[in-house]
Amino acid sequence: MNELLDRDLITPGCENGIGSRIAVFRETESTNDIVLRAAEGGEAEGFVAFAESQTKGRGQFGRKWSSAEGLGLWFSVLLRPRWSPVMLPQMTPLVAVTVADTLAGVSGLDVRIKPPNDLLCNGKKLAGILSEARTGREVFVVVGVGLNVNHARVDFPLELQTGATSLALETGRSWKREPLARAVLLALAAAYDPEVPPGEDIRGPYAALSRGLVCDTFTP
Repeated sequence: MNELLDRDLITPGCENGIGSRIAVFRETESTNDIVLRAAEGGEAEGFVAFAESQTKGRGQFGRKWSSAEGLGLWFSVLLRPRWSPVMLPQMTPLVAVTVADTLAGVSGLDVRIKPPNDLLCNGKKLAGILSEARTGREVFVVVGVGLNVNHARVDFPLELQTGATSLALETGRSWKREPLARAVLLALAAAYDPEVPPGEDIRGPYAALSRGLVCDTFTP
């Protein structure tokens, strides 16, 4: 059985922002569901839930997300932006650009965005993002991130082996997951402003990173 992520190796530098409180689960249905329930119960912004595996991980449009135990980073973040509700869909581009830039920076890989929420490397899916917003008396967004880290080809379900990839497959080496998680959370904290929605500083890079990659159900 794989060791649980060590949250003490993730939290340094995150104490007052995204990652100010971290929970790590051996297995759950979906980290997004955990954080949605926490948000409805009054949990503060910055809460992050990680899981070693998910039995009902999901992506865009309810598609199933494969979450192999101990091989990736499967986590969700609670944000409470004070943006106009019409701007909440901009959370996905913000997170997509931030995660793509972080992965490119730590690995040297050319990470691209397939709109609205997939991250690709060499044309194969490396990561996915799922943002779920709630409006009304309280506004919050739960952002789920699934990142394939140490998968070998055989670790993916058969139907995904030709279309998915991992950092290990692309770089030829294994990765410590805690420093990677910490880098992503710190980058998100630096990019996210609860008072000001993304502007051209995100729209420009999002367009550049997604150039030539289209989705029939989404127009950036």
